[in-house]
Amino acid sequence: MLKKLKKNEYNWTFQYIKEYNDMVAYYEKQLEEKDKTIDLLRAENLKLKKSNKFQSKIKQISDKDILKIRKLKDEGKSYNFISKETGWSKATISRVINNKSGIY
Repeated sequence: MLKKLKKNEYNWTFQYIKEYNDMVAYYEKQLEEKDKTIDLLRAENLKLKKSNKFQSKIKQISDKDILKIRKLKDEGKSYNFISKETGWSKATISRVINNKSGIY
């Protein structure tokens, strides 16, 4: 079945297996590098999520702020002016003034 190769014959199966193993090793190395990059990005993502810069607003609007917003609107002030005065967004001011959901 398998003949022993003579010294001058080309051993293609050995060469094929060697090239295949080299190729597999190269791709495994590439995958390891990608995994390291992914781990670094995940760690950075967690770090950014924990930082205050990306935290959602925890503070809830107080009754005092609601009364101030309504008072300023009754005086004819614009949403932009009220936003600058109170520090609340125009959308929040609109929700307080219109109060369709009955929360405020």
